[in-house]
Amino acid sequence: MREHRFAVATAIATFVLLVIGGMVHPTGSSLACPDWPLCNGQFFPPMQGGILYEHGHRLAALSVSFLTVALCVLVFRERRERSLRAMALSAVALVGVQASLGALTVIYRLPLVVSASHLATSMAFFGLVILLAHRLRPEAPRAPALPRALAGLATAAVYLQIVLGALVRHTGSALACGTDLGLCEGRLWPAWGPAQVHMLHRLGGYLVAALVVAAGLAAWRASAGGPALRRRLALAAPLLVVVQVGLGLLTVASYVSLVVVSLHLATGAALLATLLVLFLQLGPRGARAEAGPHGRPLDLAAAPG
Repeated sequence: MREHRFAVATAIATFVLLVIGGMVHPTGSSLACPDWPLCNGQFFPPMQGGILYEHGHRLAALSVSFLTVALCVLVFRERRERSLRAMALSAVALVGVQASLGALTVIYRLPLVVSASHLATSMAFFGLVILLAHRLRPEAPRAPALPRALAGLATAAVYLQIVLGALVRHTGSALACGTDLGLCEGRLWPAWGPAQVHMLHRLGGYLVAALVVAAGLAAWRASAGGPALRRRLALAAPLLVVVQVGLGLLTVASYVSLVVVSLHLATGAALLATLLVLFLQLGPRGARAEAGPHGRPLDLAAAPG
C-alpha cells in the first residue's frame, strides 16, 4: 500500500514537472543557464528572469529524480514480482536518459531532435510511472475485463500528437500560418516547411480528437452497470480533448500566450494520463469490483453461475 501511494505521489510530481518544463521554451529561458547541471556555476543562483524558469525546472526535475529512485528502492524492498522491479528500474533509467537529454539540450544549444526527444521521453516516463502505480495497487476483487483496443489506440495517438506538438514548438511553427484558425495561407496544405509542420499538428489534432471521442463513447457504453470509475474516465477523456482543441486554437489566436501554451501542454498531459488509466481500468487487472448488498462484487454477482 505504501509503495502504491508513493508511486501516485511521483506521478503527480511528474505532472507538475511537465507543466513547469512547458514554461521554459515559451519564455525564451532555455539557455538562461549556459552551463549544466549548475547555473552560472551556482546550485542556487538568484532565481529571477529566465533563470527562474530554467533552473526552477532543473530543481523540480531533481526532486522527481529523488522520488523515482526512492520508489525503486521501496519496490525492491516490498515486492518480489519481476515485472514490478523491471518497471521500477526502467523508470530510473528513463530519468537518467532524460537528464542526459536535458544536458545535451544546453550544451549543443537546443538542437531540434534533442529538444523534441526531451519532451517525448518525459511523457513516456509519466506514462510508465502511472502504469507502475496501477500495478502497485492493493489486491482486491476486480471487475471483468472489457474491450479496450480503441482506448489503447487513442492513448498512443495522443502521445504521438504531443510529440508532434513538441516539433511545432521547437521549430517555431506555432504562428507559421499567422492567426488563421481555418486554412493556412488559404490552403488546407501549405507549401513551405514550418507551415506544413503546423498544419500536420492541427489536422492531426482533429483526427485524434475524433478518435478520443469514439474511444470514450465505446468505453462508456461497455461500462454500463460496472464500476463507476470506468464511466467517469470514459466521460472525462472526450471533455478534455474538446478543451485541448480549444486551447490549441487559442494558442494561435493569443499569439502564443504563456498561460494558454502552458494550459495546452498541461491538458495534453492530463488527457494522456486519463486515457492510459482508462485503458488500464478496462483490462483484466483493472477497476475494483463494486460491492453488492451482500458484500459480493456486483459484476461477479451479475455473472452467470
